[in-house]
Amino acid sequence: MVKVQDKEEIILKAAMDVFVEKGLYGAKMQEIADKAGINKALLHYYYRSKNKLYEHIFRFIFTKITTDIIELMNTDLPFKEFLRYFISKYIDLLINNHKFPMFIMREISHGGKIASNVINDVIMNEMNCRYPVIDIIEDAMEKGEIIKMDPNQIIITVLGSCLFYFMGENIIRTVLLTEKSFDRNEFLEQRKDAIFKIIYYGISPR
Repeated sequence: MVKVQDKEEIILKAAMDVFVEKGLYGAKMQEIADKAGINKALLHYYYRSKNKLYEHIFRFIFTKITTDIIELMNTDLPFKEFLRYFISKYIDLLINNHKFPMFIMREISHGGKIASNVINDVIMNEMNCRYPVIDIIEDAMEKGEIIKMDPNQIIITVLGSCLFYFMGENIIRTVLLTEKSFDRNEFLEQRKDAIFKIIYYGISPR
């Protein structure tokens, strides 16, 4: 018997596939139900409408990331180890949700309003805090672990560096990574380390 949590992940992945292919306005609840292997009535029971399901995908994934970060904040890890962990966790999330980057691109192409509203709601209302990564970065600056600069620049650089490969993988594989022996899993592990080193040593005190 499929657990409720597992069923939810199956539904969300199926919905993401359909939304990536058809977009929010072109997707049909029946298509999503068929892809998830459930009936349409059950899909409506869980999410009520297509828009609610679309919003829930962002909420589900963003909550998973933020929960891990908040748990990590309760440890005394130095910023260096936190950054390495965050990059690894974020890339693992993209590996395990391979359609998410294109789902994000679809949302951005429509202005990103739904994603912005969901993220703000999770942070401000459900978790009752401001963006937790900003606190971690500012604390590292005060301790002298990294140079002082706008924390938003660091956040955007980390997220963009992790995300770009997955958004442009087909082009990158065609133009740069042409070896027949290419090992994707090994490359992504190397990517985690490369992003960490480039960013950390770029913001470390001179």
